[in-house]
Amino acid sequence: MKVRITILILLLPLVLGCADENGQPEKTPKLLLVSFDGFRYDYLEFTDTPNFDAFVRGGVMAESMRPVFPTKTFPNHYSIVTGLYPENTGLIANNMYDPQTGEEFHLYDREAVEDPGWYGGEPIWNTVEQQGLKAGTMFWVGSEAPIQGQQPTYWKRYDGEMSEEARIDTVVSWLAGDTGESVDFATLYFELVDDAGHDHGIESDSIIAAIQRADRLIGYLDRRLEESNVGPINIMIVSDHGMAELYGDKLIVLDQIINPGDIEWITFQPVTFIQPTKGKTDEIYRQLKEREEHYRIYRRQDLPEKYHLKNHRRVTDLVMIADIPYTILTTDFIDRFRNHLPTATHGYDNFAPEMQAFFAANGPDFVSGDTVGNFQSIHLYGLMNMLLGTEPAENDGSIDSVRVLLK
Repeated sequence: MKVRITILILLLPLVLGCADENGQPEKTPKLLLVSFDGFRYDYLEFTDTPNFDAFVRGGVMAESMRPVFPTKTFPNHYSIVTGLYPENTGLIANNMYDPQTGEEFHLYDREAVEDPGWYGGEPIWNTVEQQGLKAGTMFWVGSEAPIQGQQPTYWKRYDGEMSEEARIDTVVSWLAGDTGESVDFATLYFELVDDAGHDHGIESDSIIAAIQRADRLIGYLDRRLEESNVGPINIMIVSDHGMAELYGDKLIVLDQIINPGDIEWITFQPVTFIQPTKGKTDEIYRQLKEREEHYRIYRRQDLPEKYHLKNHRRVTDLVMIADIPYTILTTDFIDRFRNHLPTATHGYDNFAPEMQAFFAANGPDFVSGDTVGNFQSIHLYGLMNMLLGTEPAENDGSIDSVRVLLK
């Protein structure tokens, strides 16, 4: 357990130790966290990205960033802002079942998404608000629910029809205080790169166009911040996971291995949570183990420690993990899957190169012109607290793992 008062004392020099030319304490820079969903660690190599390149030249970039497992959107976005592994947040997938409450969670179910009972841990916006600062979140996972009975000063319910420029304009206005009291911490979220990967694959003109569009948005954000009265600001650009191309002949047809009537499907592809009907667990496990090829089957208690997943009740008795680039499905879905190709997806082993995420940062507190090695995304929560001069809640990260990013 981290002791908050001790950490706060250690952070005081960061907040109060600098003075301006008049001898007055300098204000801690604001912090903006930007996510491009599904932006793989190597996407800047796919096409020309002048705005990203300028951002990186003036700041720091990671060779890659390791997401949490499973490499899905909801678990990863929430782990970034809590510093906790999914087994400690309870947000173990985009779609879940809770055996304790008998309720289901689906990422498109508005009632579930806004139910705080699904979210454990303390998100960064709660941390800063509890310590006298203000936060504003644009579509970030978890911010639509009153976690700990609290929400950011400003927040937006997800609306995919809201233009990317409008999202930027709104967040910049929060940072500048154009709509009232200015915020100290804000988030931005863009789904366009992830959508292009899912819809057209990563070997497509569409993914190139999406990366180029993301680059123009970085340029637009830079211009809007220059035009505003935001003042000094640290910016972190991240993604939640990578992406892998899928193929019509790389299939694991589940109903050719087991009887679908003996299980309940909780979530599919490429991590499949399987809950056998009562008394069938050993039989289903044996059948899957005997045919284990291009996938791995685990009992919950035997999941590798590296996944940090098995210690939560929402994880099913059996967990099936496909190898890249295999797809788990049933016979009924084979034609539909093949007709949708080309496509790409994520969710695979978080140590796989294709699943690695993107990280770059720029601002007065970050080193300039450096590239650092791979680190885990759970360390970002502690880093954000250090940048804001706030005291972090208990988390699984380590500030020492990302201290190299700072001046």
